[in-house]
Amino acid sequence: MAYNSYGNGGGYGQSNPYGTNSGYDTPPTYKPQNDVEMQPLNDPFADPYGAGQSADPNAILNDCREVGRAIDDVEGRLQGLQRLHRQFVSGTTASNKEIDAMGSEIMTAYRGLADRVKRIKSRPESRNPRNEAQVNALDRRIRKAINNYQTVESQFRKDVQEQQRRQYLIVNPDASEQEIIQATESGADTQIFQQALINSDRRGQAQSTLANVRQRHDAIQQIERTMTELAQLFQDLDEIVMQQEPMIMNIEEKAEETQTNMVQANEHLDVATTKARSARRKKWYCLGICIAIIIVIVLIVVIYLAATGKLSSHNNNKTA
Repeated sequence: MAYNSYGNGGGYGQSNPYGTNSGYDTPPTYKPQNDVEMQPLNDPFADPYGAGQSADPNAILNDCREVGRAIDDVEGRLQGLQRLHRQFVSGTTASNKEIDAMGSEIMTAYRGLADRVKRIKSRPESRNPRNEAQVNALDRRIRKAINNYQTVESQFRKDVQEQQRRQYLIVNPDASEQEIIQATESGADTQIFQQALINSDRRGQAQSTLANVRQRHDAIQQIERTMTELAQLFQDLDEIVMQQEPMIMNIEEKAEETQTNMVQANEHLDVATTKARSARRKKWYCLGICIAIIIVIVLIVVIYLAATGKLSSHNNNKTA
């Protein structure tokens, strides 16, 4: 069957717009401030992933929209697969080969989309409050799309088995329910139908009937493989969440620790700023006191000289 190429990563899985970063912004040039007072530190966890973001702050949101459009396209092709299913069941034009080809294409696309969603979710920026809602919506969207594919395949299996049931009753009208189940279950061998044809009076149609039986048998086998692949996609999507949990917990713990340290640092800076201001005030007080003392000393000297007459004598001597 054609679904063996699921792991090739074709279709939507080939592009990887997430692997390259356009670099970091040029670091700002720091200039001396006129006010040399210590300033409180900025809280880096106001945007916890700001330091690691790429140049485009909308990169994840753009990726989510792109994957969403790709899911729309695949779901449109899924409707085409349903039409082939109906044609196959009605015995008109569709063949196993056509169904396998389209099914392989759709499965490859779903694998690629699931891989892209995993890569988006694995980026630290996906937990940024600005992106988290859109990322979670995309995760629900891809899960719903995969579930729709499971529903389509499950209905196809049910229709094929019902057709097998009718076919077996034609060649063996007296078959018991147990014999019908045994002949139509997914792992049933076509030899059961072959033996029933040999025992019936429809031997002239044996070859064409057996060919149809084999086609339906192969279709059911392929459906089982497809369902297994889809279940694996769900596991893959859940796996990234399980892998991220320890990392997320560690990030949150570090964030809380850093937040606590930032608060304590700002408290210490506030105390230091208050002390610095107090020290400057004290310096001005000391300078004022020193000036006042100098003025007092000058006044005392002037008054003393005036009282003892030395100042006037000194002035008379200068006049003479």
